[in-house]
Amino acid sequence: MERKKELLPVDGEPMIRTVVRKLLGSARIDEVIVVLGYEANGVGATLSGITDERLELIGNGRYSEGMGTSLARAAQACLWGTNAIVVALGDAPFFSTEDVKALLDAHAGGAAIAVPVFQGRRGHPVVLDGSFREELEGLTGDTGARQILERESASVVEVELSDDGFLVDIDDPDDYEAVKDGIETP
Repeated sequence: MERKKELLPVDGEPMIRTVVRKLLGSARIDEVIVVLGYEANGVGATLSGITDERLELIGNGRYSEGMGTSLARAAQACLWGTNAIVVALGDAPFFSTEDVKALLDAHAGGAAIAVPVFQGRRGHPVVLDGSFREELEGLTGDTGARQILERESASVVEVELSDDGFLVDIDDPDDYEAVKDGIETP
């Protein structure tokens, strides 16, 4: 993308602001940590005016090394004793607060890792038990938490959701053009 995609408007609102708003919409989430890397000032400015005290912005000077470093920074910033970590992507704004609730319910029911699924396809956000925090803190590279999900496949609970909005990830200009005015949900 030629521009910082998280700043692009989708349905009239910057993607990152939509993601943060939906996470803050869950009363069960104690904090929302946004990791700022490339164009940090622009992302921070986009989130200005959100007064919810659960929102925390942190920097990642190593963002060019891959998303693993951003996830590591977020895990390091979590409150002590965090029992679950919701990993959401700034370029995937079409999940719902109800999706997050379903994933957190699965975690509360014993799932060490809860992933949303629609017709066999997995997406984001993902919920990981707080016991993975130390491993998340040490991530590097561009694979994020994928290696944890692969290694701990027996601990993954797939939460079947009723629509596929959470599968939409905006990676290139064609993706953006297809969803910039929003997506239809069933």
